[in-house]
Amino acid sequence: MKLTVKVPGSCGELVQGMIVDEPFLITCPIDLFTTVTVSDEFVGYFGLGWKSEAMLEKTLKYFSCNQFNFGIKLESELPHGKGMASSSADIAAVGKAVSLALNVDITAQDIAALAASIEPTDGIFYNGIVAMNPVTGKLLSNSFVIPEYNIIIFDFGNQINTIEFKRRSNFFLNELPTALNMNLVTASALANQSILYKSGLEEIVEFSKSIGALGVNAAHTGTVIGIIFDENVESNKIDKYSKVITDKFPQITFMTKTKIISGGFKVNIAQL
Repeated sequence: MKLTVKVPGSCGELVQGMIVDEPFLITCPIDLFTTVTVSDEFVGYFGLGWKSEAMLEKTLKYFSCNQFNFGIKLESELPHGKGMASSSADIAAVGKAVSLALNVDITAQDIAALAASIEPTDGIFYNGIVAMNPVTGKLLSNSFVIPEYNIIIFDFGNQINTIEFKRRSNFFLNELPTALNMNLVTASALANQSILYKSGLEEIVEFSKSIGALGVNAAHTGTVIGIIFDENVESNKIDKYSKVITDKFPQITFMTKTKIISGGFKVNIAQL
């Protein structure tokens, strides 16, 4: 038996806010993944950090299982400490893969609750683009639909303790939006400047819009931003914009170009 579970990372969040005393974020899943492989063809744990190992143990306990008789390997395209949901993707992929290896399934809501018991989590494992409580994992809305926009990801450098930032309670919005637009996304990124400052973000937003960007989003708990373009913009133009922006703003580093996609688990199971 060999199974793989893939979970996308994120480019920060599209929006963050607070409903009464409940924080929420709206996910920004991207076409970069953590992949967890479980197989009976090898033994041992490979590539798992302490958070992923904690999720493995919590999943086994959740199903009252005392041991795991498979090998497990984690590989990721996502850097840590940047606000790209690397830990959330790792934790969720491990939980899903372990449950499937035990021949039982687990819902995204249950994964979220287990993940949030380890650290505040990003809901990139929920299907679609959703609003969720990062502290509890609770799903608040799954009604958001946007195209698969092009997104260019830039990094302001260094790493931060994303756990501490995710526990804060001062956010941009005090109500859950019923729909998304890129003006709202950009406003949320700019409002976060008083919490986690990104040098020259206002100028980057203005320039990006002048060359046709729809908006700019930010990792409210990390160091990256995403400059968002229409899904129909050609790849060579995205490359050109990436270079122009990098040349104009030396305080940021180009990381990658990708797409905003729907979140959720991608599962493949093979009987060998």
